Amino acid sequence: MAIILEKNFTRCQVSLQDGVDEQGNPLLVSRLFGRIHPDTTHQDLYDVVQSIMGLQELPVRTIRRLDDGELVVV
Repeated sequence: MAIILEKNFTRCQVSLQDGVDEQGNPLLVSRLFGRIHPDTTHQDLYDVVQSIMGLQELPVRTIRRLDDGELVVV
């Protein structure tokens, strides 16, 4: 009996550094992009996010792919 993930949708969360606080810790803001086709490859998603983030001034800290789906027994 095998379990697979039947993907429903994908989102992408990008963390950006918006300066530092008094102790020198980074201040982070997040941007969430939704409605991404679940079959999009990791490389394609990364390339598109890098292109979009190139249009703004804040440095990118992390890019996260968030896949949502249902576990199905096959």
